[in-house]
Amino acid sequence: MNRQHLLAFLWLRWRLRLNQLKRGGLVNTMLLILLAAAAVVSAAVLFVAFLAVGLFVLDSADPPSTLMYLLDGVVVVFLFLWITGLLTELQRFEALSLEKFLHLPVSLSSAFVVNYLSSLPSVSLLWFLSATLGLTLGLLMSWGWALLWLLPMLAAFVLMVTALTYQFQGWLATLMANPRRRRSIIVVATMVIILLSQTPNLVNILHPWQSRTRQAEANPAHHARFDNDEEQSQQAEQMIRLINLLLPPGWLPAGVEAAAQGRAWPVALAILGPTLIGMASLCRAYRTTLRLYTGHYTSGQTAGAPTRGVRNGAPVRTLQAGRGSVGLLERKLPGLSEQTSAMTLAVFRSLLRAPEAKMLLLTPLLLLVIFGSGFLATAGRTDLPEAVRPLIAFGTMIMVLFSMSGVLGNQFGFDRDGFRVFVLSPARRCDILLAKNLAVAPIALVLGAAAAVLVQIVYPMRVDQFLALAPRFVSMYLLYCLAANTLSIFSPMRIAPNAFQPARPGAVAIFLQILFLFLCPAVAALTLLPLGIEGIVEAMNWRHGVPLDLLLSLGECAVIVCMYGLLLRWQGDWLQRREQRILQIVTTRAD
Repeated sequence: MNRQHLLAFLWLRWRLRLNQLKRGGLVNTMLLILLAAAAVVSAAVLFVAFLAVGLFVLDSADPPSTLMYLLDGVVVVFLFLWITGLLTELQRFEALSLEKFLHLPVSLSSAFVVNYLSSLPSVSLLWFLSATLGLTLGLLMSWGWALLWLLPMLAAFVLMVTALTYQFQGWLATLMANPRRRRSIIVVATMVIILLSQTPNLVNILHPWQSRTRQAEANPAHHARFDNDEEQSQQAEQMIRLINLLLPPGWLPAGVEAAAQGRAWPVALAILGPTLIGMASLCRAYRTTLRLYTGHYTSGQTAGAPTRGVRNGAPVRTLQAGRGSVGLLERKLPGLSEQTSAMTLAVFRSLLRAPEAKMLLLTPLLLLVIFGSGFLATAGRTDLPEAVRPLIAFGTMIMVLFSMSGVLGNQFGFDRDGFRVFVLSPARRCDILLAKNLAVAPIALVLGAAAAVLVQIVYPMRVDQFLALAPRFVSMYLLYCLAANTLSIFSPMRIAPNAFQPARPGAVAIFLQILFLFLCPAVAALTLLPLGIEGIVEAMNWRHGVPLDLLLSLGECAVIVCMYGLLLRWQGDWLQRREQRILQIVTTRAD
């Protein structure tokens, strides 16, 4: 590494930072100064507090395992804060873009080092270093010079964590080179965070402590063994030692305990292991970054890209057929015309490819996980009457439809400029609406079935009532689609690319969306007529084992299907009269 290059890069980084502060204005600069001062003051408080802990609370008479427990707690808190900060900025931010230096005779490794060092400043790392340095100084005064090895172990730990993070962010940067893939990664990351937040509920469902309590109550000897606090503490200590041995973040606490006991080999391994991991991560991150900026990840030829050939001595361009998309669009759905089938598959494909649409369509899945975990956690604790259980299933299916209102209630907003294809196509407008409804139907039916099965597991219904949920949900979906078609035609809203919300909707559009959400439950409640009739007949003792709910639900579904076909033609004519206005709205970019 050239020393002059490194100094030049450091000076350039400093000038860029000053320019950013100047462009931010005086108010922004003052706020940043106040936040920085608050971070420094809090770090100083942590330094003094942990210095007092190491000097007065932890003396040489304490067992070395106490130091390990304390460092385990500090490491866990630091990793939690570090990962939380990482989630706010998944993709790596390069302070100095390497692509601007590829044509210069300078050392790119120097710019890489500057970028890596620029990624280190964070509040969580400042707090962690302040606490651990204060603790180290206090332990040196109370335990002696044996704990001086804590400093190189601490440096190796910080190198490992920051290098792995830098490598992970660089790997995400390679994946996000494609804009569509970048939006998909953000969607998946959001889903993972939401699902991980439900881990306590999922653990609560298993009730591991309750099974242990029941086993202890059934076996007195087992109960006496678990009441032994000393044995429990030994088991917990063995578990913590095993975790520290297997996981690299635990090598720092294990090394501190070994240093207090005077064992050299664990200390050497606690320094050498994280250092090797950190150096290997930095080398890998440098190679990945260099390949990214030299076009290795973006210059490859994809399916469907034009390729050059030669015909009669002249170069020509041919188009390679992609496998997945063309195969899907060429399929023919049974019972539908060729145009309707093609539009249905095309809309379904576009919904699966647009990250913002995928996020809205995955919302009901997240709601099922969140509320489903609560349902399973309360399973067996409450006993609902049999007459109420079908209503619980009806409510969960309504929730599924409500969560899809962002797509169904604004069916043309996600098309944007692509809506011109529908305007210019010779297809009937009612077929366009039918294709829009059928494209979302598989997702809605699968999620509705999952909600019904979940309710059946928690609050079992009669077999005929459970089977009646299928035609009822089909009826609910068709009625919901009729209302959503009306709203989409009368009040379309443009959805900006990479966004999940309408671009500056008007007050009338917002009012109609709210009115749509209030009226849909009343419309969907019409599907409960068979259940109400069965309840009245049962109250009069006239049923005699006949599954009225199932039979009437099937008949009602057939009537709604016929009504859907008739009303869809009228909505298609209305769409044809308003398609120019819809085109103007969904293709106009908000300022």
